[in-house]
Amino acid sequence: MSERTLNILLFSTFAATGLLVGCSGGSSGGGPETGQLSLAVSDAPIQDVRQVCVEFTEAEFKKAGSGDNQTIVFDPPAKIDLLAYQGMNAAPLLIDAELEAGEYQWIRLAANAPQGGNGGGGAGANDTECLGSGSYIVTDDGGVHGLYIPSSAESGLKLNRGFTLPVGGSADFVAEFDLMKSVHAPAGLDPDYIMRPTVHLFDRTETGSIAGEVSLGLATAAGCMPAVYLYNEGEVPDDNEEDAEMDSVDPVASAMVEMQNDGRFVYEIGPVLAGFYDVAFSCDGDDPALDEILDYLPSANNPAEVVADAQAVINF
Repeated sequence: MSERTLNILLFSTFAATGLLVGCSGGSSGGGPETGQLSLAVSDAPIQDVRQVCVEFTEAEFKKAGSGDNQTIVFDPPAKIDLLAYQGMNAAPLLIDAELEAGEYQWIRLAANAPQGGNGGGGAGANDTECLGSGSYIVTDDGGVHGLYIPSSAESGLKLNRGFTLPVGGSADFVAEFDLMKSVHAPAGLDPDYIMRPTVHLFDRTETGSIAGEVSLGLATAAGCMPAVYLYNEGEVPDDNEEDAEMDSVDPVASAMVEMQNDGRFVYEIGPVLAGFYDVAFSCDGDDPALDEILDYLPSANNPAEVVADAQAVINF
């Protein structure tokens, strides 16, 4: 298998931004016809963690019907704190990178995340940037832990969604990491954390978001860790069901409820494919007295409609 590799200079101080390679669209000097692709990353949040720094090293693109994969190497590697990019806020990995036009089967993101990594060189407890080398996690108590991604050395983080890059046109995608499903701290790997990535690739032109405020009474209930969950229409769990049955229904997406400087409690879920969804507030607390009322509190405005390139507002 042959492979074409492009080295892209990264210059942003807060996220990796690829310089445009070659000329804009079409073909140059009789070469292959091309289009421009942009790719960003974001995350769905996780509890008890304040930084998830991933060091991305390259992006590989599999063209349908061809053994000629195209690879873009990030030089230097792109170090991104996924927790800093939630909702519709995404960190750019590539901006208008020029690739051959045509049908693609998948995108693979490679990361520097070996087992027993140095956890950012012990310098990761910094909430404003990712330091050192490799991938790591900083927990709420300030602990710095290496982040091990088993697939990073071989298959990488494969985004199995096909797409078309039109001749002279463009495509714009965001890869959202569901950290709550992906990141774990198994006893056998201590002090490392492990990520078995759950990643969704979204076309930005097909997505919107849901956001809103949560009342003080709900967000500050004793022992409450407030969150909002998004379900396919009609799938919000019934609080009368057993816990095992409730847990069997996976939400489409979720978001933590966060307090703002002005004292309001807000959330944002996105990117989300356009369509109709049910939204529910949850209080994942330890107090049994909360269970009946706050396990799943559906919005009175369900179903909520998500429109592409717009934000729906649902308050609790």
